[in-house]
Amino acid sequence: MRQWRGGVHAPLNNVFVFLQAILNQRTMKSRILTAMITALVTIILIAVAVYFIFGFNSKPGKVMSVNSPQGSFEAYVIESPSADPPKQSLFIAKAGTGEFRLVASLPEDIESTQTIYWTEEGDKAIFVTNWHLFVTDVQTFNTMKISLNPDWWKMHEGEKTFSSSGTPVVMEELILDGSDSLTYRTNLMTQPVTVSLTGL
Repeated sequence: MRQWRGGVHAPLNNVFVFLQAILNQRTMKSRILTAMITALVTIILIAVAVYFIFGFNSKPGKVMSVNSPQGSFEAYVIESPSADPPKQSLFIAKAGTGEFRLVASLPEDIESTQTIYWTEEGDKAIFVTNWHLFVTDVQTFNTMKISLNPDWWKMHEGEKTFSSSGTPVVMEELILDGSDSLTYRTNLMTQPVTVSLTGL
């Protein structure tokens, strides 16, 4: 009797070992699967957090707007969501028609609009940024771009972003002589400069 029982113990032990190995294998697979799911959920949560923190869930919005003296046109600035703001674009639209034109797209993180002017005749819009003057004729849509800052920009290829010296430029004086010329002076200038607008 003892020999018969002893003879059964060995096969049963082998079965138990085999079943334990299967359970261990399933447990290891479950652990790997759990780790993969946890990593995937973590990546998704980080992506969602970045999406909301940097405002990618928001739509482009109008941050500045000035109508022409006659009310026929509107010059305005659109701010777009960006991980490296500001990211602005300059537009001019015909009032009440839904028609518009892009004047310029400003480089991300470097250039932003300070103010907008119109000539008395309402035929030219002047966008003042911390780097340039953009003067646009609303009839021909020719645009004059005047540099206000002598510094250079640098492109970071790996990051796809711009940088500059960060020299602050502020428009301290801007005088419009009808639609023919404008005189301006920034905080970096000792004397004002007059620019003819007749070529637009």
